[in-house]
Amino acid sequence: MAKTSPWTAGRVCLAIAFPPSSAVLRALGDLGLEIEKVESEIEALAALERRAFAVALIGPRMTAAGTCELLTRATQKKPAVPAIILAGNANLQEAVDCMRLGAADYLAPPFHVDAVVNRLRRALERVSPAKPGIEPKSATLEPLGIIGKSATMARVFSTIEKVSRYKANVLLLGESGSGKELIARALHARGPRRQHLFVPINCATLGRDLLENELFGHERGAFTGAHERKRGLFELADGGTLFLDEIGELDPSTQAKLLRVLERNAFRRVGGTSLVTVNLSVVAATNRNLEEAILAKRFREDLYYRLKVVTIVVPPLRDRREDIPALIEAFIADFNRRNDGKIRGITPQAMRWLTELPWLGNVRELKNTIESAAMLASSETIGLEEIESTSSSRRGAPAPVPRGIGPLAAASSSDVLVISAKAPLAEVERLVISEHVKRTKTRAEAAHSLGIGLRTLYSKTKQYRLGAGRH
Repeated sequence: MAKTSPWTAGRVCLAIAFPPSSAVLRALGDLGLEIEKVESEIEALAALERRAFAVALIGPRMTAAGTCELLTRATQKKPAVPAIILAGNANLQEAVDCMRLGAADYLAPPFHVDAVVNRLRRALERVSPAKPGIEPKSATLEPLGIIGKSATMARVFSTIEKVSRYKANVLLLGESGSGKELIARALHARGPRRQHLFVPINCATLGRDLLENELFGHERGAFTGAHERKRGLFELADGGTLFLDEIGELDPSTQAKLLRVLERNAFRRVGGTSLVTVNLSVVAATNRNLEEAILAKRFREDLYYRLKVVTIVVPPLRDRREDIPALIEAFIADFNRRNDGKIRGITPQAMRWLTELPWLGNVRELKNTIESAAMLASSETIGLEEIESTSSSRRGAPAPVPRGIGPLAAASSSDVLVISAKAPLAEVERLVISEHVKRTKTRAEAAHSLGIGLRTLYSKTKQYRLGAGRH
């Protein structure tokens, strides 16, 4: 009789490509987990559409290519279902590929049943239903949770709705951390290619040879260690969308090869002679000014115009501050879901601080700040103390200073504060704080530029009777 555990009760596991008699599946069945077995990628995808599964186990009889294909499709169709790979042999590159494509865990042989059970338990516990807490209440662009009610985001949403009807190449421009990949995923998910794959790659993370191998694949024997043919990301994305992040980092040789693919819809694998034809859309993103890069001969003009059939500018967070409260709600809810957290909200003082900071790292920086503050919180509410502590630790070095302020400011007459060497220390402090308050829009920015906490600034301005009208 099965021994039901709290983490197996009422849950179903999809087991793919396991031998008829598997000690792992038998052990999981004994713990009360219902097992549904399938033999192929096609059967697995059909099962995921037909039924709700708590976890997917991909077994040792699945090929490396089949595993990658299944992972890519499954994580798009059912992103909430964790996939655990039990590989047929130990292969470091395969492990890296699987984790990059969204696998929750990867185990190389030999398999110890207890180890597999423990990994599976942890995966299931991570996706347990969220505990009570705040949930996002703002409008989002479904299905990918792009949050925003500001006028600037409304224009982005409108553009996505129009452009996503067509199989067009799109260029996304915006600062790092502003959410360009979410926009790319939304274009794909709402477009005519949504039944096929969305395949992302960051062009800045790999050298030229590795990047070309990732994009175009290679033939067996193309170089030392190429023991079998590998399909590249262009082939994997055939029919769907290839997302090229940080496109401005491509070297000239790779730019030329990318241009040829976009012109001919065909390419050769590394070490190959035959043409491989593809039909896909390319969404490219960069935080660089490509027009300046063209003038400096660092980016091909013809490639630029091939990519920018449509251009979408993703606004920085400082240009849509009214979206910050809704983003904070969403990040707290996400933290609670992933960490069994009980954070219920944020104090008004902390919210005001967060809405006034410059956010040079944009939405990504805000998310990291909220997650750090949630971990430091001593109650169910994030306060100003946790936010200040998080902001200070994230700064490390002296805080970014608004233009024209601070010891590194440009040496113009308007940026120089003349203080007598005989002035008392208190008078020096008063003058410096006064200048920062005058030259910034908010008290939060002034505190940030001074490198002190907001409460300290309020105390000092009260002490020196400075700028009572500012928030």
